[in-house]
Amino acid sequence: MRERLLPLFSWVLSTRRLHRILALPESVGYVTGLLRHFGAKIGENTRVYTPLTLVNARRDFTNLVLGNNVYLGHGAVLDLKERIVVEDDVTISMGATMATHFHMGEIPLKARFPSKSAPIRIRGNVYLGSNVVVLSGVEIGEGSVIGAGAVVIGDVPPGVVAGGVPARVLKKIE
Repeated sequence: MRERLLPLFSWVLSTRRLHRILALPESVGYVTGLLRHFGAKIGENTRVYTPLTLVNARRDFTNLVLGNNVYLGHGAVLDLKERIVVEDDVTISMGATMATHFHMGEIPLKARFPSKSAPIRIRGNVYLGSNVVVLSGVEIGEGSVIGAGAVVIGDVPPGVVAGGVPARVLKKIE
C-alpha cells in the first residue's frame, strides 16, 4: 500500500495549490512527517517547505538524508536516483535543484554523452543561495557559501565563496 501511495504523496508535496484546495497544513511537522514516513532520514529542527519536488524516488525516500538544523526552502527539486546527504546547519534557499543523475534520453547524442549518476553531499555549515543547481557527484565543503544562480559541476573546497556558471571559487572565507 505504501508503494502505491508514494507517487501521490510526492505530488502532494510539490503542489502548493492542492495544499490550499484540500486545506492541508503547510507546517514543517506535516512535511517532515511525510518524508520520514516514506523513509527519509530527517534531523531535529529541520525545516522543509513546499512546494517540494522529489523525482526518481524508487519505492521510498531513503536516498534523502537531512541533518539537524537544515532549512530547505520553497520550490526545491531533489533527484533521488542516488543519495543526497545534507549535513547539519545547512541553508538551501528557494528554487535549489540537486540532480544526482544525467540521462540524455534515447537520442543519437546518447552515444557521445553516456548516462551517469552519483550521490551529492553537502557538508555542515553551508549556505546555498536561491536557484543554485548542484549536479551529480558533487561534494560541497564545510563552511562554504554558494552564490545565487550558481551551477555547481565539481567539488567545492571547505571555507570558500563560490558562484557563477559553472561555479568557481571566488574567495576564501577568512
